[in-house]
Amino acid sequence: MGRSIIAEEYVEKYIEKLLKENKWYTGVIIGQLTAQKDFVVHLARTPDPVEDEVSEENVDDDTGDAAVLTKKSKAVRPASLEELDEKWVSTHAKQVTRMLPGGLNVVGLFAIAPPAMLKSAQAKLRQMLFSIHKTLSRNTAFIPAGEITDRILLQIDTATKRMTCVTVNVADVKSALTPAEWKVQTGGGQRWVRLTSQVSLDIPVAVASDSKSLTLLKQLQGGLSDYANTVGKSIVTIEGSLREDSEPLITNAEKKTKGGKAKGGGSQDAALVSKSVNFYLPFISAENHSAPVMSKSQASINMVGAIVVRAYVSARATVGDAIQAVRTDLLRSLLARCELLCEEFDVIEPGKQGSEVYDPPVRLFCRLHATEGGGEGKGASSAGGGVEVCDYVFQDEKKEEVRQRIQELLDVEEVTTLEETEKSPAEDDNWSCQSSLSAISSHQSLASPNPAHDSTIKAYVGAAVGGIVAVAATWLSYMYINDE
Repeated sequence: MGRSIIAEEYVEKYIEKLLKENKWYTGVIIGQLTAQKDFVVHLARTPDPVEDEVSEENVDDDTGDAAVLTKKSKAVRPASLEELDEKWVSTHAKQVTRMLPGGLNVVGLFAIAPPAMLKSAQAKLRQMLFSIHKTLSRNTAFIPAGEITDRILLQIDTATKRMTCVTVNVADVKSALTPAEWKVQTGGGQRWVRLTSQVSLDIPVAVASDSKSLTLLKQLQGGLSDYANTVGKSIVTIEGSLREDSEPLITNAEKKTKGGKAKGGGSQDAALVSKSVNFYLPFISAENHSAPVMSKSQASINMVGAIVVRAYVSARATVGDAIQAVRTDLLRSLLARCELLCEEFDVIEPGKQGSEVYDPPVRLFCRLHATEGGGEGKGASSAGGGVEVCDYVFQDEKKEEVRQRIQELLDVEEVTTLEETEKSPAEDDNWSCQSSLSAISSHQSLASPNPAHDSTIKAYVGAAVGGIVAVAATWLSYMYINDE
């Protein structure tokens, strides 16, 4: 039997709107894949390609993908789906992924077209799915074990309005199309659990002398891979408690309480449960520390600051699903800032001495479809279940630019309130070259339901900021080392 896919009611309305335009479209499907069911919260139509965009923008040496989809010249719309460049669609998927909190991902592709065009474009659509997976898998710092590799392909015939839904295993190029059941959930939408945290960063990266030919982004990605391994080994507490991965995230008692409120009131708060999360990174001790390895370095990079972490999981998720989502959001947000900084500026000049300090962009959040149905009440709950998306803004950018990007890349009509949870630039007295984790750890406390965990906790250092310091954006320092 194929996978069951549950779509929000807003998704059906979005498809109806596109069908009325009587044109062909393609775009990405945003949602969450689980072992039991898949959830779809949004469809985002891919912007029309832009003439000569790849030659005008920075191009990744490995992927050949255009860095951005910003329109600088007249859009050139291909005549059919078959003529659409899959790299353009993959680049859109990459940029959309940056805007998603942990737990939400680009989970597939949709196409709306006349029946003859859809029939002739079957190989092309399949190729696009694999291209998206390849682009999103490259340079990923954290790929969880047992990741679901099925992706959704939704096709809508403009003549008959008939929908065909299949899944493809993108980990196997020879995989066959598997029929899937597409359902629209009405009457309140899917309930989500929002997971929030504030994480302190103090990440030193040594740039080896033999890596002079690498770009700054490659240097940062290499350094973050070590941090990703540390995050993968971290202990994560939910509401201050250690819990087993296999436990349901929402307990039976919480289901009764929240379920009753949701049924009676139908308010936004009832459709969204929020839980706080703390990270505890493994502490390197003499017992588990390997012998030091001597190497020559040409520079040192330090990433210092504090960032906001947010993730969303289904109310049916397990504790393990929640932990995986927050870890993904932390690393995805770090990589996104590094990529955007390197795309925005030519920040490193070879042969330069001394040190440079840079402010990566800060993260802004906004609710997806917040105004659908008439404001902050029942309508907001039924549209996207109250989940949020985000974007990143540099010091010299205006919030209106962020709104325009979200509207274009996510294909939403309106972006209302942008929540600014981080501040930049940081004050000079907020930072030091000394590790801030030891100072923060003394303020952390753990409530463990299992006494057997107590000895383990002593080997971990708290990375959660809580209310100790004001949340500020990451500060990146690049220090050149004199050969002498």
